[in-house]
Amino acid sequence: LPLRCSASEQKKMIAKRKQKSKMTTCDELMKRVEQTRMNLVERNKQAIQYFEDGQGYENGSKEIEFGTDRGQLQKERQAFQYFLAAAMLGHKDAMGIVGIYYSKGKGGVTRDDRKALDWYERGQAAGDSRSARNAALFHAQGRGGKYSDPEYAMRSLQQAANAKNARAKSNLALIYESGKWGRHPDEVLALKYYREAADAGDAGGQCGLAWFYEKNKGGLWEAENLDSVKATDLARHYYRLAADQNHVFARESLMRLRK
Repeated sequence: LPLRCSASEQKKMIAKRKQKSKMTTCDELMKRVEQTRMNLVERNKQAIQYFEDGQGYENGSKEIEFGTDRGQLQKERQAFQYFLAAAMLGHKDAMGIVGIYYSKGKGGVTRDDRKALDWYERGQAAGDSRSARNAALFHAQGRGGKYSDPEYAMRSLQQAANAKNARAKSNLALIYESGKWGRHPDEVLALKYYREAADAGDAGGQCGLAWFYEKNKGGLWEAENLDSVKATDLARHYYRLAADQNHVFARESLMRLRK
């Protein structure tokens, strides 16, 4: 016969599991910092530790509950508390991630564009390129309680690109290719940013560069002395790289070029 736990043992197990799955709040994390009277160096180290703990909960390497959907949501909720504490201690990458949580309503966080933009702008001021890119998109779209401001958005996006943010470079390329945000179309400049983004492994940059090879945009064939066969081979190559990262247009383009 299978062994059974007594009622008292079952209660202890349930209580232990509840205790294990209890979420630690940002207020509790910040209280630890205040109670230990950390100096600036210690606070910076603690910010890094909170950020790494947040990553651990988010990617599942730190456990709260066991293998349930609710457990995954709980992990994201717990991750947010650690990211928020790290951000409040000045961790620039955490600021950008907190902005994403508010922007997407991730981990059960109430979606709030104003709070998202506030954290993106804090991250941008601290030097986080991802925050600068996301702040640019918010300002361009007039999100977060702001009027649409393409000029501010362009400066922020350029800041992110200058900090070697590959997705920002891909965004810039698309803007110069299409003439969005009040820019004059400039295929040569678009090609420059697509290539830089592609070289950094960005799927959007790879797909954009493939499109330029396929359609001979930006004088690419002439600059590299290509005929249509060689150019199409290069287009397939870059479409394939982007498709391997699940880029939908790249996948569709590969299928089209196989016909």
